[in-house]
This record gives sequence, structure tokens and C-alpha cells, in this order.
Amino acid sequence: MIDPDKLLKMLDIGQRAAAQPDDHVWLGASAGTGKTQVLSARVLRLMLEGVSPEAILCITFTKAGAAEMAHRIHERLAMWVRMDDGDLRTELRALGLDLELIGYDHGVPALIERARSLFATVIDSPGGAVRVQTIHSFCQTLLVSFPLEARILPGFRALEDSEARALQREVLGKLLSQQGGDGDHMRSIAAMLSRRLGQDAAIAFLARCASSFTAANAPRLAPRATDLRTALGLPQGDPADWRAAAIAGGAVADADIAAVALSGRDWATKTGDARADIMDDWHRADSHGRAAMLAAVRGCFLTGTGDLRADYTKEKGAMRSCLGAAERIVAATGDLLATATAMQVADDLAAAWDLGSRFAEAYALAKRDKGYADFDDLISIAGHLLATGDFGDWVRFKLDQRTDHILVDEAQDTNARQWAIILSLAAEFFAGLGAKDDRVRTMFTVGDRKQAIFGFQGTEPAAFEAARIRFGERAAAGGRPFEDVDLDTNYRSSPAVLDVVDAWIAAGAPERMGLESDEPPHTPADFNRDRAGRVELWEPLPVGKALDAAADDEGDREDSDEDAGPGDSSAAASDPASLRLSRAIADEVQDWIEHGKDGRSVAPGDILILVRRRRDLAARIVARLQSRHVPVAGVDRFSLTQSLAVQDLLAAMRFAVQPLDDLNLAALLVSPLLGWTQDDLFGFAHGRKGRALWEQLRARESEAPPETMAALRGLLGMADFTTPFRFLDAILSGPLGGRRKLYRRLGREARDPIDELLGQALAFERREAPSLLGFLAHIAASTAEIKRQTEARSDVVRVMTVHGSKGLQAPIVILADATDDPRPRRLTFDLSTGAWEKLPVFGLGKDERHGAIAKAHDDKEAAEREEHWRLLYVAMTRAEELLVVTGITKAADRSLPDNNWHSAVDAVMAGMGADWQDAGPRWGRKRVYAVQPKKWARPPKDKARQVAPPVAVPPWATESAPEEARPPRPLAPSALGEDDVASPPQGGERAVAVERGLLLHALFERLPPVLPARRRAAALHWLAVQAAALDDGARAAMVDEVLGVIEDPAHSALFGPGSLGEVPLSAVVDGVVVAGIVDRLLVTPDTVTVIDYKTGRHVPAHAADVAPAYLRQMAAYRDALRVIFPGRRVEAALLYTAGPRLVVPGDDLLDAYKPGLPATKANLPGWALEPDAPTP
Repeated sequence: MIDPDKLLKMLDIGQRAAAQPDDHVWLGASAGTGKTQVLSARVLRLMLEGVSPEAILCITFTKAGAAEMAHRIHERLAMWVRMDDGDLRTELRALGLDLELIGYDHGVPALIERARSLFATVIDSPGGAVRVQTIHSFCQTLLVSFPLEARILPGFRALEDSEARALQREVLGKLLSQQGGDGDHMRSIAAMLSRRLGQDAAIAFLARCASSFTAANAPRLAPRATDLRTALGLPQGDPADWRAAAIAGGAVADADIAAVALSGRDWATKTGDARADIMDDWHRADSHGRAAMLAAVRGCFLTGTGDLRADYTKEKGAMRSCLGAAERIVAATGDLLATATAMQVADDLAAAWDLGSRFAEAYALAKRDKGYADFDDLISIAGHLLATGDFGDWVRFKLDQRTDHILVDEAQDTNARQWAIILSLAAEFFAGLGAKDDRVRTMFTVGDRKQAIFGFQGTEPAAFEAARIRFGERAAAGGRPFEDVDLDTNYRSSPAVLDVVDAWIAAGAPERMGLESDEPPHTPADFNRDRAGRVELWEPLPVGKALDAAADDEGDREDSDEDAGPGDSSAAASDPASLRLSRAIADEVQDWIEHGKDGRSVAPGDILILVRRRRDLAARIVARLQSRHVPVAGVDRFSLTQSLAVQDLLAAMRFAVQPLDDLNLAALLVSPLLGWTQDDLFGFAHGRKGRALWEQLRARESEAPPETMAALRGLLGMADFTTPFRFLDAILSGPLGGRRKLYRRLGREARDPIDELLGQALAFERREAPSLLGFLAHIAASTAEIKRQTEARSDVVRVMTVHGSKGLQAPIVILADATDDPRPRRLTFDLSTGAWEKLPVFGLGKDERHGAIAKAHDDKEAAEREEHWRLLYVAMTRAEELLVVTGITKAADRSLPDNNWHSAVDAVMAGMGADWQDAGPRWGRKRVYAVQPKKWARPPKDKARQVAPPVAVPPWATESAPEEARPPRPLAPSALGEDDVASPPQGGERAVAVERGLLLHALFERLPPVLPARRRAAALHWLAVQAAALDDGARAAMVDEVLGVIEDPAHSALFGPGSLGEVPLSAVVDGVVVAGIVDRLLVTPDTVTVIDYKTGRHVPAHAADVAPAYLRQMAAYRDALRVIFPGRRVEAALLYTAGPRLVVPGDDLLDAYKPGLPATKANLPGWALEPDAPTP
């Protein structure tokens, strides 16, 4: 019997409808409703119905999601193999199968037999697994299968993000290094982009341009500035000249200027006179001068916030008499400045797109030359392939023959280009023969528009809804419409969490999330209805001005150093906001783990801390938890060089390259690798009077720890003789024990960065000439990031972004930065104009956005705000039992930014009657909404569990493995001994002799099986083809020589039936491998005869006259054959073809020349870069 907890849970009504294998299904699944279980169940039902595994294609959004789904399916199939019939029937019922209807007499036994065979069926299928892929992985597989049709280099490789960024920098560098006017023009554009965006953001902008200009059916050339101005409704010409012409045409009325000047003089104050003077200067200036004065003129009327000054607007304002004139002047000058600014922005955009189109072309050529394709290429090329004429029809036909069922997971995160690929794959499911033949073919999609949070990848709820309508129309036209199924029974969260989420949705969240219709409330599963749960909203932690204001309210209280101990997270007002918040959260988490949360025991793995953006807050929470010795996983994604372990290893490598870098050596000494304290370092570094730190260490070596000096000298000793990977491996696994030391200091989160660094070293060695200096330069320029695949369940605290938490859950979830301002400082967006779709626009200030550009910006800002609220939904629904919402406030009045999560949850909880409660000195106040509060407190589950004794590590586990003996190099008898045969001809004569010997050996091998009457003709024909350069006489002489040997009656047995030519042999003689190819071998029941041809002109008269090298060779052959054919007599002979003469050296002669094999055994030479390796 299997543990009942491991059996499949019974599908509910909605889940069973979605898992029906014969229907097209469009499934809407809210968070926690078991969509992954439905997906797995549908795949299992399809295979139980007899569908071949390779006919099923599952497309998911992430690699982790694909791996999770494949694991679930394979694990279940493996369990079915071992299950007893009763448990297996229970599982089949859980999948929604009606066993009564199937019949227990024949149907159910056959179904059980098929269920048990599915695991082997999947293993034996092409690929050995169910096809569960990301859309990018599928496209890559498609292009690998049809490279010529897709016009991509066969054997191409998909670029990782870090490789793509490195290649982009290389391509841009080559573009900007061009000489001449074209190069100057591109450099000026690049300088403009750098001023606007910064270097890294400028390159990212050009990468977006590359994606736009290389998309299928997109124009390859950028719009010209004149065309862009026309499209935006802007005038042509120079902005300054246009502005002057407009002013000359009366854009600003002289009468209004005069009215303001008169009012200013009437005021008779310094301010009034100053304004009148500016108006007088306007009258005296020409049109260009007036254009230059626009900002000064507007300054007479507007405050710094853009409002009209009180002197004009107030009832008793000194210049109210000219209010109308002032308003007209402000409006006119504003229009002039705005239009001129818009003209300049259009010119800058056109120039940026021009550089972007050139970059796109160069980047595409660079990828093609190197055989690369980035992730955008995979989608665009695959989409173009499937949509292109005859080629597309043929490729779709080939795919259509293989795929009968398509399942799309996380459909809300699929963008329009990806939907087009899926539609191409599934089109035949809905029309023509594909929809009506004997095969049942289905389309299944599952998604939740409330969880569409990857807008930066082009996804949006509108695309999800458009795809639903489009696929629905196709299916309806084919006679089998989609079944629309919604899942709203939540199996994850407690009623307390769901009540708050539903109250927020009911308060207008769908509209905020950009959804066009209301969302149904979440229904807790039956087993969850009485589950205890809580939602807590902690009062924002005051920082900066807010903390100063709080201190003023409480009076001038001085906190001593003792009061501000390590456990006091609210002591230092000067701390950065993220540092102070991280301290408070980490201290709270530590208290929970040590003392429980309001009576409920808490384990580290129960806690998931979420942040909106990947900034320093997450890293500081991790660092604070580590300092508190709380088990915690590192942040889910970070730069490789941010890891302290990587920095320490690179410091060791830099020391090997440049030992006189004092700062680097100091960092290395105090790292875990060498373990010095700051006091140790100060003792050697202070007062060295300009001497390098390494020189100081050598001068005072007797005072330094011997192990430190040995380690440093060991690093220097490897500098010029090892590769980056071997260098790092020697530090980590060698006598220094670097891996153990780094793990002891930094914990388990050091593992991923160390492994990634080793991977980078191996990849670098494959691409470049390996050197330590080159690798250091590569890492310094690299933007490699580590993406940790977070497990669904863990035994440590997890800290990650809300995006990274998709698909995860935890008993306790903390939203750490819920008070953050959701507005980005500079928003990048897209602009469509004419034939150009979604060209990227760099961030623009408010005064630079006008007309169509302002509308595109506002639309993107609205979309970002909607996604911001969808992120809140995802974040809240990760919680199973306890949801905590917190953050900081910086303002003196403790106000929070508009549209922040904290305020939204605060309003909902206040409306639910959750009043403020005391939260202690750390947080001040909190709101609490609880369900089943009496059931909340519970003792630890593992209270009575025995603590396992510490494992005693045996000494050998911490020592290097002994070096294994190197295998002997196979001994070639033909190469034994010194070459003491008479010197052969040199130069061209030697080449001729070698060619002659090879041809003779080939004839001896090929002619014996040929009938005697046909041998001469066959030999001459073969030589005419293989040795066309020889004349007829030379070929005839060679044939005569070979036939003279073969047809000699004395040699008939050697070339007769049963004899073998060119026979490879291998044997171990006295511990040495002897391997070679003998020219002729004759094996009889009693005797083995081995023959070696000698084609030279010199023929010895007696065996004793044979060259010693030949005798050693034959002795080795003889001894090897004795091992191979024990108990038989072995005869060795040399056949001199020039005689022909067969020379048989006896055993006595060969024994004298038998080589001392053990003494001359040749080991493979050690690599000179290895420690203690012999010099080759």
C-alpha cells in the first residue's frame, strides 16, 4: 500500500471538465486552484486513451515550469508501475474516469495494464520523455530540424543573455570605430544616447531597436526625421528658425506684452519693474532674440511648480489687471516651447533609430557569422518559417503529422508573436481534414489574466483575451467549440487570506488590473474552510524625515549606545531606508523562528519574503538573516560578481597575475581563504613606508603564518602554468580547502555562484586562449547573472521578487516593500508610426512628451500601473496561512506614495473592521484580520523528534585522493627500439619508397581472394586508379613482384583459404599493452604463423643478418600471439618481397632480441600544468 497522502487528490467538477481528453478547453484558473494538477491529469488521461507521448506537446512559460510538469508526469507513471491494483484504481477514479462505466470484467483490467505500461512507453518514445517545452525551446527544436528552410546556419547555438550582451558591445564598438563622415555621424548619435540614458541603458535601447528592425515583415530602415515629424504633425525645418518665424508671425501678441509691461510699471516695485524691463526687452529684440527669451518671459508668470503667480491670480494681486494677457502669453509661449522641444525629440528619435537600424543589421550579421541566435531570433524566425508560403506549408504538414494535442500553460504570459506560432501549429485542428478525420485532436490552454505580470516581455491581458476569441472562432467553425471552464476553488490559502483578497477585488481591483469584467470570488476548498489564518498590516517603518518627526513628537530623547544594540532595529535614523527595513524584518523573522508567531511554531522554510523590485533590500535582508544565523537562501537572481565568494576567488586570481596590487592582496588576506583578521592585516600593512604589501610579507616572513605564505606562493606558482578552471579548482579542492572555508563563512548560498564561476571558466577556455589575465578581463566585462531555481518547498527562508515567486507558495509570506512608489523614474515605451510597429522610445521628461509621443507614454504608464496591481494579486495569493504587508515611510507627515500596495490593503482591512492594534516597539501598530484564531497556535510538529547526532567525517574525506597510476601507452611493435636499420633514402626518394611500400602492402591484402586467372588484370586496374602517376612499366613490375610471392608454391598456405591479411591484434605482455597490425596471419589448430612484409631492396641472406629492429618487432608479435593463442606454437617470419624470400628467425634468435618490455614501458606524459607533473 502507498501512503494515502501520496495518492492523487480527487479532481473537483471543474477540474474534471478541464481534464476531459476529447474536448477543446479554454481554462481560466485563479491562483491556487490546482491548474498544474489539471494539466498533468489531462496528459495522463490522453495517454490512457491511447495517445502516443510524442503526439502531445505541452508549452510552458519557464524552464522551471516545464521541468516541474515533466517531473510530475514521470513520477506518477513510475508510481503506477509499482502500485497495487486497489491504489491504481483509486488514482484512475481521481483522474475522473468512471470505472463502473468502463467495466470491471474486461475494461478496467486492460486500463490498469495500460497504465502500468505507460512509463516504459514514455521512456521508449523519441526523446525518452513527454514533450514539455518552453516556447523558446520548441522554436529552437523546430529551427534545428529545418535550418535550411528557416535560412539559419545548421548547428546554430542559442545565445545566453550574458553572451548576447557581450556580442552587442562588440558589434557596437566596431560600428563606432568606423572612419569618415559616416562614423562621425554614428558617434554623435551614440554620444546623444549616452547623455540621455547612460552607457548601459543606451546599449539596451539599441538591442530593443535590433529586435524591432529584424522582426518579421518589419522595415529594415528607420524612418527619416522629416517623415517622423510629418507623422507626428510637427513642422519641418530647424526648431530655432521655426520658433523665430512663429514669433514674427504674431504667435505672441505685442499688445499682451505691452499690457504686462504697463501693469508692472504701475506696481512700482522692484519685482514689477523687473518684469516690465523683460517685456520692454522683448519689444526691442528681433524674432530670434525673442525666441531666446521665451523661458525668461514665462518666468515672469509661472512659479517653479508651473502655476500662475499669485500676483496675477489673487483678487488683490498687484498685476491682476493683466491676468488675461498673462494667460495668453503663457499659453502661446508654452506652445512654442513645446513644439520646438517636440521637433528636437523627433530628430533625436529618428537619429537614434537610424543608429539602431544599422546596429540591428550589424548584430544580425555577427550572429549569423558566429552561428548564434538569441531568444528574439528563435521566436521571429520560427514564426516567419511557419507563415511563409510553400516552405511554411511543408513544415506545418510535417509537424501536423506528429502533434495531435497541444497544451499551453500560463497562457496569460504568452505574447502576440508566440500566439501566432501556436495558431500555426493548431490551425489544422479546427479546419478541413485535420478537424474531421478519425484522429481526435485537441487544444487546451490554461491561464489567469489576473496573473499577467510579464509585460516587459510583451504580454498583456488583452492578448490573452484576443487569443481566446480567435481560437474560439476557429474551433466553432470546425464544429467543435471550446469548452470555457473557470476554476475558483482555492486549495492553497486559508479563508483569512482569501477574504482579504476577495474584499480587495470587490473594491474595484479588476478595473485597476485592466480587466474588462468582474472576477468571481475565491472559494476555499472544503478541507481549508476551518483552517486558521491571518493577514497583518504593519504600520510603515519611519525612516529619514519621518523618523526625525517621530523623535520630535516624543521629545528630545537621547538613546545610549547600549539601548541601540544589535537587536534594536529602529535606533539609527541615519541608516539607509533599505538597511533599516531589512534589520527590522530579519529581527522579526528570527524572533518567530526562536519563539514562534503568537503561539504558532515557525520553521525557516515556512517563510517567503517578497519584494517588488530586485534592489538592495533583498540582498540586505539575506545578509541580516545570515548575521543572525537564520538559514536563508540567497536572492533568486543576482550578478555573478556581486557574490562575496566569487570576489574572493577572483582576488586570488588577481594576486597570481599582479601580486603588487596592495588593495587586492589585502582583500585576499582577510577573506575566508586565508582567514586573517583586520588586526593581523594592520600589523603588517601599517608603517611599511611605500613598500608593496607582498614585499612587506616576504621581508617579515618569519612573522607571517607559514600556511599563508605557502598558499600565496602556491598561487604565484600556478600563474603561468595553468588554466582559469584548473586554477579555481586547485583553490577550491586542493590543500587550501577553499570550498570548505567559503561554505563555512558564507553558507549554502555560495554554492551557486562558485559553480557558475567554474562554468564561466570552462566556457571561456572553449572560446578563447586560456589565460588568467584574459579570464579576469572577461569576468570584469561580463554581465552574467545567476538565476536560482527556487524549490516549491524549502527548509530555509526564501527571499525573491514577486515575479520570481510565480508558481510558489509558503505558509507565511511577507510583502517587504509594499509602500514603494510604483511610478518609474524614466519609463521606456514604444511608438508605432506608419509602417513601423512598436519602435522603442527612450525615457523622456514631462516637458519632452507631446502629442502622439505623450499618448504612447501615458498608455504604457497605465499598462505598468495595471500590472502593478496584478503583481499585488500574485503576491497576496502566495500565502497559505499568514500574509504580512509592510514597508517604510519617508515623509515627515508619514504619507505614502499614490497607488502603493500598503494603502490599498490598509483601506480594505479597515473596511473589514480590522482596527489598529499595538505591535510592540519595532513596528508600533498593526491591523490584524484573523479567521479561526483559536486554532492558530499550535506546537512544533517536530518537538519530540530525536536530534540526529553529528556525523563524524573520516580523515580521508578532507584529503586529496592519491594520484592514480597512469595507464601504459600501447606498445607498437613496429616502433620498438632505436631505428638502427640502414638509413633509408631521403627527400623525394623516401616519399617514393614509402608510396611503393604502401601499394605493395595493399596488393598483398587484396589479391589472395581473387581467382588466379584474374589477379593480374585486377592488380593492374587497381594500380591504374590508385597510382595513376606511375608509368605502365613500374606498375607491371610491382604486379610481377606481388604475384611472384603469392603464387610461389612455397607460400601457398600463407595466402590460401583461411589466412588473414592486415589483422589487428592487442595483448598484455608482462603488464604492457602490445598493439599493432600484422601483415599476414595463418592460424591452424596447432600453429600460428605471423608474417611481416619487407618491401625494401635489401634482402638478407640469413636470419642472423636481419636488422635488429625487425627482430625486436617480430619478437613482440610472437609474444603477443602466445598470449592470444595459449598452447599453440607461434612462428614469426619476414617476407622480403624483392626476393622473394621468406626468412624465419628461430625462437633462439628472437629470444636474444626480445625487448625488455617492463623496462621500456612508456607512460603517457603528465600535463605540465598539473602540480608535480614531469616536464614533457
